[in-house]
Amino acid sequence: MPVSPEAMPSTPQDLSPVTGEPAALAGENGAAAEPAGQDDTAPAAAALSAEELEAVHRRNAFIRALDEALTDVRQRSYEGKLTTPSRWRKRALAPTGMEPTAFEEAALDYLETHDHGTGEKHVGRVAAPKPLSVELEGKETNPDEPLPELVVNDIVIRYGKKGTYLYSEALLANNYAQILFLTAENDDMATFVSLVRDESKTYPRPMDETSFMNPPFLWTRHKVREEFERVRETGSFPDIKLTITTRNQRFYYSDLYLSDAQAKALAQFYGVERGMNP
Repeated sequence: MPVSPEAMPSTPQDLSPVTGEPAALAGENGAAAEPAGQDDTAPAAAALSAEELEAVHRRNAFIRALDEALTDVRQRSYEGKLTTPSRWRKRALAPTGMEPTAFEEAALDYLETHDHGTGEKHVGRVAAPKPLSVELEGKETNPDEPLPELVVNDIVIRYGKKGTYLYSEALLANNYAQILFLTAENDDMATFVSLVRDESKTYPRPMDETSFMNPPFLWTRHKVREEFERVRETGSFPDIKLTITTRNQRFYYSDLYLSDAQAKALAQFYGVERGMNP
């Protein structure tokens, strides 16, 4: 039966078989003094029971498998992609004796219970850690001793209606990750609103209609205009507006961040004047 990481003990503590207390304290209490001539520098793992050693081995196998999975998440983030845990099944990353679905659940639980990404840091403000395999390369490791905890403070988890998505905010900008998330969830209206607002707030400038025709959206011009009409019809996003240049180019903006005059002037600059004055 798969064992989740929470069931795997952290560094085991040597207990006296007589008192149940830590061995060092048992000697002080006189209940079970250390035998004369015993080497007190012997590795702690030597005193572990067979069950404890098995638990350490299971945990280490899980840590190595999770490290490989997160290395893949970081590589894909660098490539501008989100990762779903189901990908790990295709790559057979679950450790021996652990079902793929149990590994996915245990991996998400590990991330949730450790300091992980918030989706608020900017690229460059947090570093992506090296893979554990790289950190341990050339070092002697005792398979009977627990591996260190993984650093996951760059990994962001996004839960959607259609799936769970992971990325490293050290390698993928959060605003772009949000776009990928909404696209993966097929929430076109939310994608349209989010993108227009972000463009108006961040740069600030109105959103060129043709921007939606590029990856990852690949919308047609008709599709873009259809989404704008849907946004207007709902009445839920009154800040989303349209301005048209003298060349009949359409730009969308949010009046939460740009006034009508600013949006009109910027659209005219980006759509007409900049091309005339390269």
